[in-house]
Amino acid sequence: MGDPSGIGPELCIKAAKHLRAHTTAVNLRLFGDLAHLQTVNSLLGKPLEDTTLSQMTEDTGSRGPYPIGEVSAASGQSAYQAVVSAAKACLSNGVRGMVTAPLNKEALHLAGHPWPGHTELLAHLSKPDAPPPVRMLLINPELRVLLHTIHIPLHEVTSRITPHELLETIEIAHRCGYQYGQPVPNLAVAALNPHASEGGAIGNEDLTIVAPAIAIAQSRGIQVTGPWPADTVFMRARQNPANIHLVIALYHDQGLIPIKYLGLDHGVNITLGLPFIRTSVDHGTAFDIAHQWRASPASLLEAIAQAQKMIQVSPTRALASH
Repeated sequence: MGDPSGIGPELCIKAAKHLRAHTTAVNLRLFGDLAHLQTVNSLLGKPLEDTTLSQMTEDTGSRGPYPIGEVSAASGQSAYQAVVSAAKACLSNGVRGMVTAPLNKEALHLAGHPWPGHTELLAHLSKPDAPPPVRMLLINPELRVLLHTIHIPLHEVTSRITPHELLETIEIAHRCGYQYGQPVPNLAVAALNPHASEGGAIGNEDLTIVAPAIAIAQSRGIQVTGPWPADTVFMRARQNPANIHLVIALYHDQGLIPIKYLGLDHGVNITLGLPFIRTSVDHGTAFDIAHQWRASPASLLEAIAQAQKMIQVSPTRALASH
């Protein structure tokens, strides 16, 4: 259900109502604080019957009341527990896919959980002793962008870009292509420096780090090109989707700005590399409109639809939304 101080619970209830009215193909289980979800459902005018909501919810316990539209340790703990419970259900093979509403990183930290976000937390939960390498993929109808680094300060980005780690990112993008509809994807890597370093005139990272990783990937049969200047590669991918199926961005805002500029309603966040399917909305907790009952479930519905597509190319099991 995401952070209960934000719009997550509202979105989950609205999405569940929509799906129940328009399809019978989704088996939804909602992970979160049942008491809070019941309150939100009532304030929304009960789009879901009380018995329906109770039957579909895996109650992760109440820590409310939660301050609406504010960062709270109680809300952070509630959101954390929903993630943990849903992940355990996926790892036990009880459910096949997890679709997440947004949580707040500051609230998560106040609750004593140091994870920068869902992506890192889910990797840890998957295998605490040796978390799998995972990457964040953002997609919308016009663009697919995979992030090499995510929630780290900008001054740390260059130290996290090594030929070995970038090659790992390229290989994950290649290996998991079926999850975003491209079994043999054509990949493009964005450059770190302006104009792809201009032959070393503007830094040398693209020459000494990015290009060698691409060359090794090419030698292994991966269809990848670059480094491309970041100020044009997203435009190239958007204009030539058959030639560039996915762009690998080297840091968070490099990839997120073009994705979010195209709009949030149809954006979906996918975690590649987990032992189960995980998709999410492409927006935050929206504290500024919490409990105003005007939040759109469009991105959550897109995330659920994307999870369904991914399940179709994997063994069919249940779909969990929290």
